[in-house]
Amino acid sequence: MARRRKIKKNTAVKILIAVVAVILIVAIALGIFYAVAPEKFNELKDKLFSSISDPNEPSSPGVQPTLEGTLEMTVLNVGQGDCIFLQFPDGQTMVMDAGSEFGSSNTYDKLADHLDMRGIQALDYMFITHSDYDHIRYVQDILEEYEVKAIYIPRVAEDMSATWTKTIAAIKEETWTNSNGEQVLSEIFYTVGDFTIEGEDWTMSCHSYLEEDYPNVKESSSAEVKNSVSPICFLEYADRTIVLTGDSNERNEEYLLERGVLNVDADVLKVGHHGSRTSTISEFLNAVDCEYAVISYGEDNDYGHPTPELMERLEEYTDVKPDGDYNGYKYVYETAKDGNVSVYVDGNGALRIDCELTDDKDFTLNWGEAAASADIEWLLPARRQEVLLAA
Repeated sequence: MARRRKIKKNTAVKILIAVVAVILIVAIALGIFYAVAPEKFNELKDKLFSSISDPNEPSSPGVQPTLEGTLEMTVLNVGQGDCIFLQFPDGQTMVMDAGSEFGSSNTYDKLADHLDMRGIQALDYMFITHSDYDHIRYVQDILEEYEVKAIYIPRVAEDMSATWTKTIAAIKEETWTNSNGEQVLSEIFYTVGDFTIEGEDWTMSCHSYLEEDYPNVKESSSAEVKNSVSPICFLEYADRTIVLTGDSNERNEEYLLERGVLNVDADVLKVGHHGSRTSTISEFLNAVDCEYAVISYGEDNDYGHPTPELMERLEEYTDVKPDGDYNGYKYVYETAKDGNVSVYVDGNGALRIDCELTDDKDFTLNWGEAAASADIEWLLPARRQEVLLAA
């Protein structure tokens, strides 16, 4: 026993001496390298440590993808569901819906990766259009990982589903850190009637059923009623308008058309209900008058989205009143084919749309030199990597 311990002790000493010797040799070699070629030494140091992030810094890889004073909307490819990231020109942020279809593969990483790339550590707004699973699946994950200041929700029964019950419980417990360093409860707003969310130079005007007309939405309600509480919102900045719809359908579209709150000259439409036959009716298209459409849906989904009827409406649409813009829809983007679809508007009203997986519909309209000189910074992760590798 004594001999065995002695052998272990001697071995440990030899290992320690070897480690110290290696460290000294490396240190001497690095010192010589630095003395001979300091610039190359610094280049090597930057490469070695570029992947090590400061825990106090955002996890974005040193790139500022959204230029100051620019609005971003990214419709994320989460399969058969909806999840939209918004970064407003004053730096405020919002996630609108966070879901994918029941039984589908986990797509939360799509959102988390996008937030990490943007360096997001907290959110100003969470906006839930309605309580369907394919729009709320990852809300609890977001609330666990990020602080959210304000949360917008539909006024529906809390026992709509097991997931909705848990989501509501998480929403009621959500807190954020105010300027005094205090943990305070997040503000909760019901998306009833007409309301506005706004910041510096941007507004998002939303419209739903008025108080007296708001349906009693419970678990036994029809899918049409559950979807119809999705507000229709107009996000306006620099004379550009993006139309956000959730799963709006002919029921609330007709209601809001009768109220006369949908008449705008907009630019980009997030198509309602994944391209359902009963959503985005012709009268609605006439009222919002867009030139670009984005449809969020999963490949080979069981619902037949986007339906032939909806695609035909988009294809045949022409402006009721010519406005000098493109007459009809110039491009229709589909997350199942194009991946994440990002829309940017700068302070001069210039428009840019980038797709993650395709490039035949990417374009810029009146984009300035500042953005043109930062092309790589604007590209989404997969595309940016391709450009960097080719450079």
